[in-house]
Amino acid sequence: MDPAPSILSCIIGKTMKITTTNGCFQGVLFSVHADRAFTLIKVKDLKTGEAVQGAKLFFGQHVLNVEQVEESKSVGQEVEGETLEERSHILSLTTAQSNQEEPFNALQEIQHAVEPVEESKCVGQEVEGKALKERSHILLLKTAQSNQDEPFNALQAIKHAVDTEEVVYTVIDQFQTLFQPTIRHLQRQKVLSLAAACLKLGHYQKLCWLQVATRNHVYLFDILTMGPGVFKNGLQVMLQDKSILKVIHDGRLLADILFHQYGVTLTNVFDTQVGDVYLFSMETGGFLPQRTATLKDCLIRYLNMPSTHVNFLNVKQTLMKGIPNVWSDRPISATLLKVLALEVLHLLDLRQVMLDNMLADFTLLVNSYLNAPYPGRANALNRTEISCSELPKELQLLCVLQQERRTKALKEYDVNQQGFLTRS
Repeated sequence: MDPAPSILSCIIGKTMKITTTNGCFQGVLFSVHADRAFTLIKVKDLKTGEAVQGAKLFFGQHVLNVEQVEESKSVGQEVEGETLEERSHILSLTTAQSNQEEPFNALQEIQHAVEPVEESKCVGQEVEGKALKERSHILLLKTAQSNQDEPFNALQAIKHAVDTEEVVYTVIDQFQTLFQPTIRHLQRQKVLSLAAACLKLGHYQKLCWLQVATRNHVYLFDILTMGPGVFKNGLQVMLQDKSILKVIHDGRLLADILFHQYGVTLTNVFDTQVGDVYLFSMETGGFLPQRTATLKDCLIRYLNMPSTHVNFLNVKQTLMKGIPNVWSDRPISATLLKVLALEVLHLLDLRQVMLDNMLADFTLLVNSYLNAPYPGRANALNRTEISCSELPKELQLLCVLQQERRTKALKEYDVNQQGFLTRS
């Protein structure tokens, strides 16, 4: 007989102390997930003594120990000089076998208990209708300046960076109410923009957020909370629909995660990072740049956006280096949600400008083609017959343009050993 149901029923709702690689926390066990993650509510950071707003998710690979805390001896309550360690004890559970009476480590038992749990019981799935609505936390980070040792509030830094723009977004973190109407709305679109936020676990990337934007609205899908069911219940159809164009900046990581972890093949994609390389080659007569451009580079270069409007991308990168699990923490602040929304907000405009630039040479050739001073142009009846096989001089202009651009590029850029142009 499988002991998992009885074991989980014994510990859900109990006050637990969880020791991780990053600290020690105490709270009420809300749920145990199929991928050996734990969700606590009413959480307190035992190191700082501060309460953590909302629920907090703990990944199994970061958990060192799980202990049950006696209900009558809560944290911060002095009991005749007892230390915090003495007020907690290792959770003792018995298996279904009547001949086993020895207690054992709670972490090992929970890990054993969740093994048979079906995949549909995904990370963060709502239990008893409770949603993770509180979305604020403080993130401390040191600046990159070597002469500054004092930490600053990274959340405030990001808030200052995103205050310059307004964006309308909706968070989709449960299957009830909003999910299906949103999926139907997205499937009716012709063009969408995409981005993703991931948690890096060594060489492994875990998808935390998927950002999808239409022309007027951004939808933030909480993949970590909703689990694989988010794709099986509609997102996969939209992502694989060849009639819907998806605009993304450097979609390699997202395409890899979608295919290998969720069986989703991303189709009909316009990648703005590829578009930038293509346009650079056009502008320089066939040369390639020594590196690809960031989203910030492209927004400034093609949309003429002030650097102050895209500073949030810099802060985001710095934040991810200082707090690698920033996108996996739950709850997440409204400021960070706005960062996710802003990341996809301008991709549709960026694609349109890139397309116009890509067609610039074509438009130039067509105008030259149509406006050429053919003999007898003033009188169509006397026009000399035009050969359809001979390449007109007007179309040969393309070679002249390319040669002029190559000559100009060699004056403006340095050429590295691989023959690529070095651009700042």
